[in-house]
Amino acid sequence: MEEKYLKIIEAAKAGGQVLRDYFGQNLAVEEKSMPADFFTKADTESEKAILDILKAAYPDYNIFSEEDGKTDKGSEYTFVIDPLDGSNNFVTGIPNFSVSIALMKGDDVEVGVIYQPMIDRVYFAQKGKGAFLNNKKISVSDETDFHKVSLSYTASYGHPTEEYGDMMKALEVSEPKRVFYNWSVAMDFCYIASGSMEGIINNGCEIYDYLAGKLIAQEAGAVIFDFSGEPETNSNSNQFVIANNKEIANKLLEFVK
Repeated sequence: MEEKYLKIIEAAKAGGQVLRDYFGQNLAVEEKSMPADFFTKADTESEKAILDILKAAYPDYNIFSEEDGKTDKGSEYTFVIDPLDGSNNFVTGIPNFSVSIALMKGDDVEVGVIYQPMIDRVYFAQKGKGAFLNNKKISVSDETDFHKVSLSYTASYGHPTEEYGDMMKALEVSEPKRVFYNWSVAMDFCYIASGSMEGIINNGCEIYDYLAGKLIAQEAGAVIFDFSGEPETNSNSNQFVIANNKEIANKLLEFVK
């Protein structure tokens, strides 16, 4: 990654330190759109730690953050930030959560950084320069046998429960190796990038949930198709299939067409 972007990793780690400090505490939960959609003091303080660094290093860039909303400065660059992806895991005491930061240049994602604070893993990518985990280059799995792959289905909080259940059941009966429900969208993309998972059907998650992870997975070799089966050309799209290769992607597309 170019040196000018290293402050993004520093910001993600600063937010992650806040989460690490608060993890395991009994924090008050404030509901947003529904009981499963909420935030805590850890979210807001993580976001502040992130923004303090990013605003100082990139004062003219726009910001779109899950908790703080949008700040438009008229720049072609925009940070898209989730200070705590995996809030349910966090408050439950499950250490599978992360900080996610994407930097967009126009409509394209230029940089993606995801930091998993409890095990000090930083996944990052810059467009055209590959994907990395703690400075070691990573790549997707080469598995092509659908019965040997691990999958995930991710959807927004407002997604109909019955439809969600139907999709999970359909994936399970197709007999892949495993269908995960991790409660952390950003980390699912990292698992694709590092080769420990092979496919995701993403249906309507928020942009800050997947944007950084999508670039990291692509730079690791993943392929992305929209629900019509066309190669995805819009980074902002929230309905897509991402997989380690076209064979697995085509199989996943059968579930959404």
